[in-house]
Amino acid sequence: MGLAGRSVTRADLVILLVTAAWSVNVVVVKVALHDSGPLFYAAVRFLLGGAGLWLLAWRLEGPIRLPRGRDLALVLTAAALGTAINQASFTGALALNSADFVALVQAATPLMVAGWLAAVSKQHFGRRVWVGLGLGLAGLALVVDTGGGARASALGIVVALIMPASWAAYLLVLPRLLRQYRPLTLSALVTFLGALMLLPFGAVEAVASPPRMSLGWLGLLAYSSLVAVVATTWLFLVGLERLGPARTSAYTYLQPFIAVVAAAILIGEAVLPLQLLGGAIMLVGVALGRPRPRRVGGSRGSSGAPRVGPSPPVAAPPEGVRQRA
Repeated sequence: MGLAGRSVTRADLVILLVTAAWSVNVVVVKVALHDSGPLFYAAVRFLLGGAGLWLLAWRLEGPIRLPRGRDLALVLTAAALGTAINQASFTGALALNSADFVALVQAATPLMVAGWLAAVSKQHFGRRVWVGLGLGLAGLALVVDTGGGARASALGIVVALIMPASWAAYLLVLPRLLRQYRPLTLSALVTFLGALMLLPFGAVEAVASPPRMSLGWLGLLAYSSLVAVVATTWLFLVGLERLGPARTSAYTYLQPFIAVVAAAILIGEAVLPLQLLGGAIMLVGVALGRPRPRRVGGSRGSSGAPRVGPSPPVAAPPEGVRQRA
């Protein structure tokens, strides 16, 4: 049943609040980077966020079981893809591009996941999926050409595209780990370990270009770590449990457009109509292009692949793919 056919509950408002918090965080990080390097900021932000998630997971889910053997390799891979590479590209993209451009490129994550699943799956996908993927690719090209071509260098565009690509790769590792760890515990592990990977690079950057740690900068850091990582991860999981993946994803598709409006209001970035049109086309393509494999032999089981929709902060819950901002 669609959103229009159901009453709005507290859980709906929680997910809307989470979506707004992630959207505003794109602008918050953009402003914070005026006084610090992107790698230093990402490392400190996720060390704080990872520590907060660790305490929250310990309180709500019990003692955290440290990974060993094969699990350790998978967790480290997830931490490298979902935190270290993804956040280095996110903050690097914000240092080189406008906030609205970065927010719209983030929305390409489910397009990349859907394309991969459609390409490698042994099951047949109908024309709707391929039309959706084509629309999504056309929308992404319009976003890059309009926003990136007008206001960013070639390097800025490449760094921005690494962001959804790394998150899409992370999502392909995620299902195996979610069979071994509860979502909040996995979030804590992936976030904290990924931050440790970023730390040496952030330290070198801070020595070369010392950050200016004013009270305002510390306030921005507190918001982007404690609110946009810790609080939103917990609230997203609470809302997801009550609403289910389909209804939750319907709300979180709003994230890139809220970010564009926030960037225009808070830091005066110009809103480019063609860029917004490209984002809208891309999200329509994502909605159409979600692979829905046909059931074989009456099976009701899941394919084990991550559900394709926009993406969550940290170690995404089982349904999928709200990329952290």
